[in-house]
Amino acid sequence: MAKSKEKKKRPVPPENAKAVIELKKLIAERKDKSAKAREASKKEGKANKYDPKFRVAQKRLKRAQRKLYDVAVRLTPKKAPAAPAAAAAAPAEVKAEG
Repeated sequence: MAKSKEKKKRPVPPENAKAVIELKKLIAERKDKSAKAREASKKEGKANKYDPKFRVAQKRLKRAQRKLYDVAVRLTPKKAPAAPAAAAAAPAEVKAEG
């Protein structure tokens, strides 16, 4: 039986980046609008997730969250190339000479 893969951790965006600050403000606004739309769409005490205004609010919220994730991926520092790979290339050159 195959082992289940562990999910990679989502990168955390740096707090002091200008784009991150703006997106977090936008996400907070969109969450408020989504909550208001959810309350407006309630019928008989249950939220109607198919209400057009609620769906649009949710889509806009998710779009902003995806954008924040993209910024987080872009702003996370990349790992330096592995040192063993460079060391592995050196013996190949020695073999070619000898």
